[in-house]
Amino acid sequence: MNSFFLPSLISKKQALQSIQSYQNNWITKWQSVVSSKKKLTSMERVYLPYWCYDYEYTSLQMKEPICGKVAVETGKQLTAILPSTAALEEIDVSADEMTFLDVSGDPELKVAEDAIYWEAFTREKKRKDIQVTITETNLLFVPYWIGYVQGKSQIELIIVDATSGKVDLGIKDAMIQALMAGKEKKIPLAR
Repeated sequence: MNSFFLPSLISKKQALQSIQSYQNNWITKWQSVVSSKKKLTSMERVYLPYWCYDYEYTSLQMKEPICGKVAVETGKQLTAILPSTAALEEIDVSADEMTFLDVSGDPELKVAEDAIYWEAFTREKKRKDIQVTITETNLLFVPYWIGYVQGKSQIELIIVDATSGKVDLGIKDAMIQALMAGKEKKIPLAR
Protein backbone atom coordinates (compact mmCIF):
# COMPACT_ATOMS: atom_id res chain seq x y z
CA MET A 1 0.00 0.00 0.00
CA ASN A 2 1.37 3.39 -1.00
CA SER A 3 0.80 6.75 0.69
CA PHE A 4 -0.14 9.84 -1.32
CA PHE A 5 -1.35 13.37 -0.67
CA LEU A 6 -3.34 15.93 -2.62
CA PRO A 7 -1.36 19.14 -3.02
CA SER A 8 -2.72 22.18 -1.23
CA LEU A 9 -3.88 24.70 -3.84
CA ILE A 10 -5.21 27.28 -1.38
CA SER A 11 -2.81 29.51 0.55
CA LYS A 12 -3.30 30.47 4.17
CA LYS A 13 -4.32 33.96 3.03
CA GLN A 14 -6.99 32.53 0.68
CA ALA A 15 -8.27 30.23 3.44
CA LEU A 16 -8.48 33.23 5.77
CA GLN A 17 -10.58 35.04 3.16
CA SER A 18 -12.91 32.02 2.92
CA ILE A 19 -13.34 31.97 6.70
CA GLN A 20 -14.01 35.73 6.81
CA SER A 21 -16.54 35.41 3.99
CA TYR A 22 -18.24 32.57 5.87
CA GLN A 23 -18.32 34.61 9.08
CA ASN A 24 -19.81 37.58 7.22
CA ASN A 25 -22.80 35.76 5.72
CA TRP A 26 -26.15 36.88 7.08
CA ILE A 27 -26.87 33.69 9.11
CA THR A 28 -23.54 33.86 10.90
CA LYS A 29 -23.95 37.59 11.53
CA TRP A 30 -27.39 36.95 13.05
CA GLN A 31 -25.94 34.21 15.27
CA SER A 32 -23.20 36.57 16.46
CA VAL A 33 -25.85 39.12 17.51
CA VAL A 34 -27.55 36.48 19.66
CA SER A 35 -24.33 35.03 21.09
CA SER A 36 -20.94 36.52 21.86
CA LYS A 37 -18.57 37.86 19.21
CA LYS A 38 -16.25 35.19 17.80
CA LYS A 39 -12.68 35.91 16.75
CA LEU A 40 -10.31 33.82 14.65
CA THR A 41 -7.32 33.13 16.90
CA SER A 42 -5.16 30.81 14.78
CA MET A 43 -4.99 28.63 11.69
CA GLU A 44 -3.14 25.52 10.67
CA ARG A 45 -3.02 23.20 7.67
CA VAL A 46 -3.45 19.50 8.34
CA TYR A 47 -3.80 16.45 6.14
CA LEU A 48 -6.76 14.21 6.94
CA PRO A 49 -6.33 10.52 6.02
CA TYR A 50 -8.59 8.74 3.55
CA TRP A 51 -8.48 5.25 2.11
CA CYS A 52 -8.23 5.75 -1.64
CA TYR A 53 -9.59 3.01 -3.87
CA ASP A 54 -9.01 2.78 -7.60
CA TYR A 55 -12.06 1.22 -9.18
CA GLU A 56 -13.75 0.34 -12.39
CA TYR A 57 -17.40 -0.22 -12.97
CA THR A 58 -19.12 -1.83 -15.87
CA SER A 59 -22.68 -2.43 -16.95
CA LEU A 60 -24.41 -4.03 -19.91
CA GLN A 61 -25.22 -0.58 -21.31
CA MET A 62 -21.53 0.47 -21.50
CA LYS A 63 -18.99 -0.60 -24.09
CA GLU A 64 -15.94 0.05 -21.88
CA PRO A 65 -15.51 0.16 -18.09
CA ILE A 66 -15.32 3.52 -16.32
CA CYS A 67 -12.25 3.91 -14.10
CA GLY A 68 -11.89 6.30 -11.21
CA LYS A 69 -11.00 6.79 -7.57
CA VAL A 70 -13.11 6.95 -4.46
CA ALA A 71 -11.81 8.25 -1.13
CA VAL A 72 -13.22 7.11 2.22
CA GLU A 73 -12.26 9.11 5.31
CA THR A 74 -10.70 6.67 7.78
CA GLY A 75 -12.64 7.70 10.91
CA LYS A 76 -16.23 8.67 10.06
CA GLN A 77 -16.10 7.00 6.61
CA LEU A 78 -17.25 10.02 4.64
CA THR A 79 -16.87 9.37 0.92
CA ALA A 80 -15.79 11.43 -2.08
CA ILE A 81 -15.54 10.43 -5.72
CA LEU A 82 -12.29 11.75 -7.20
CA PRO A 83 -11.52 12.26 -10.86
CA SER A 84 -9.31 9.50 -12.24
CA THR A 85 -6.88 12.26 -13.20
CA ALA A 86 -6.55 13.61 -9.63
CA ALA A 87 -2.99 14.91 -9.12
CA LEU A 88 -1.87 12.67 -6.27
CA GLU A 89 1.70 13.07 -5.08
CA GLU A 90 3.65 10.35 -3.34
CA ILE A 91 4.74 11.13 0.22
CA ASP A 92 8.47 11.17 0.81
CA VAL A 93 10.59 11.82 3.87
CA SER A 94 11.34 15.41 2.83
CA ALA A 95 7.74 16.42 3.58
CA ASP A 96 8.49 17.25 7.22
CA GLU A 97 6.60 20.59 7.18
CA MET A 98 3.32 18.74 6.62
CA THR A 99 1.07 17.61 9.48
CA PHE A 100 -0.52 14.23 8.79
CA LEU A 101 -3.31 13.17 11.16
CA ASP A 102 -3.54 9.60 12.40
CA VAL A 103 -5.28 6.88 10.43
CA SER A 104 -8.27 5.24 12.17
CA GLY A 105 -9.29 1.68 11.45
CA ASP A 106 -8.72 -0.50 8.42
CA PRO A 107 -9.81 -0.15 4.81
CA GLU A 108 -13.53 -0.87 4.34
CA LEU A 109 -14.03 -2.08 0.76
CA LYS A 110 -17.80 -2.34 1.23
CA VAL A 111 -18.10 1.40 2.00
CA ALA A 112 -16.14 2.26 -1.15
CA GLU A 113 -18.10 -0.18 -3.30
CA ASP A 114 -21.41 1.22 -2.02
CA ALA A 115 -20.32 4.81 -2.76
CA ILE A 116 -19.31 3.86 -6.30
CA TYR A 117 -22.44 1.78 -6.80
CA TRP A 118 -24.79 4.62 -5.82
CA GLU A 119 -22.84 7.11 -7.92
CA ALA A 120 -23.18 4.73 -10.87
CA PHE A 121 -26.83 4.01 -10.05
CA THR A 122 -27.75 7.66 -10.57
CA ARG A 123 -26.51 7.26 -14.15
CA GLU A 124 -27.72 3.74 -14.92
CA LYS A 125 -31.35 2.70 -15.23
CA LYS A 126 -30.87 -1.02 -14.56
CA ARG A 127 -28.90 -1.28 -11.36
CA LYS A 128 -28.65 -5.07 -11.46
CA ASP A 129 -26.27 -4.70 -14.40
CA ILE A 130 -23.69 -2.62 -12.50
CA GLN A 131 -20.46 -4.40 -11.54
CA VAL A 132 -17.97 -2.59 -9.28
CA THR A 133 -14.38 -3.82 -8.97
CA ILE A 134 -11.79 -2.34 -6.63
CA THR A 135 -8.41 -2.59 -8.35
CA GLU A 136 -6.08 -0.97 -5.80
CA THR A 137 -6.11 0.46 -2.26
CA ASN A 138 -3.81 3.25 -1.06
CA LEU A 139 -3.67 5.85 1.69
CA LEU A 140 -4.48 9.42 0.67
CA PHE A 141 -4.01 12.54 2.80
CA VAL A 142 -6.27 15.47 1.90
CA PRO A 143 -5.29 19.02 2.96
CA TYR A 144 -7.57 21.24 5.04
CA TRP A 145 -7.06 24.59 6.73
CA ILE A 146 -8.48 24.69 10.25
CA GLY A 147 -9.47 28.05 11.66
CA TYR A 148 -9.79 28.14 15.45
CA VAL A 149 -12.49 30.66 16.37
CA GLN A 150 -12.72 31.77 20.01
CA GLY A 151 -16.08 32.74 21.42
CA LYS A 152 -16.83 33.88 24.95
CA SER A 153 -16.64 30.40 26.44
CA GLN A 154 -15.81 27.99 23.63
CA ILE A 155 -13.62 27.36 20.61
CA GLU A 156 -15.20 26.53 17.27
CA LEU A 157 -13.52 25.04 14.20
CA ILE A 158 -14.09 26.39 10.72
CA ILE A 159 -12.60 24.03 8.16
CA VAL A 160 -11.60 25.08 4.66
CA ASP A 161 -10.86 22.53 1.94
CA ALA A 162 -7.30 23.38 0.86
CA THR A 163 -7.93 22.09 -2.67
CA SER A 164 -11.04 24.16 -3.42
CA GLY A 165 -11.12 27.01 -0.87
CA LYS A 166 -14.66 26.16 0.25
CA VAL A 167 -15.72 26.03 3.89
CA ASP A 168 -16.51 22.37 4.58
CA LEU A 169 -19.01 21.99 7.43
CA GLY A 170 -19.59 18.27 6.70
CA ILE A 171 -16.04 17.22 7.58
CA LYS A 172 -16.06 18.86 11.04
CA ASP A 173 -16.87 15.72 13.10
CA ALA A 174 -14.27 13.65 11.26
CA MET A 175 -11.67 16.38 11.78
CA ILE A 176 -12.45 16.66 15.50
CA GLN A 177 -12.17 12.87 15.86
CA ALA A 178 -8.81 12.86 14.07
CA LEU A 179 -7.50 15.81 16.12
CA MET A 180 -8.60 14.16 19.38
CA ALA A 181 -6.76 10.98 18.40
CA GLY A 182 -3.58 13.04 18.31
CA LYS A 183 -1.35 14.50 15.63
CA GLU A 184 1.56 12.62 14.20
CA LYS A 185 4.52 14.37 12.59
CA LYS A 186 5.88 11.11 11.20
CA ILE A 187 5.34 10.35 7.56
CA PRO A 188 3.79 7.00 6.62
CA LEU A 189 6.18 5.42 4.16
CA ALA A 190 5.08 3.20 1.29
CA ARG A 191 5.07 -0.47 2.21
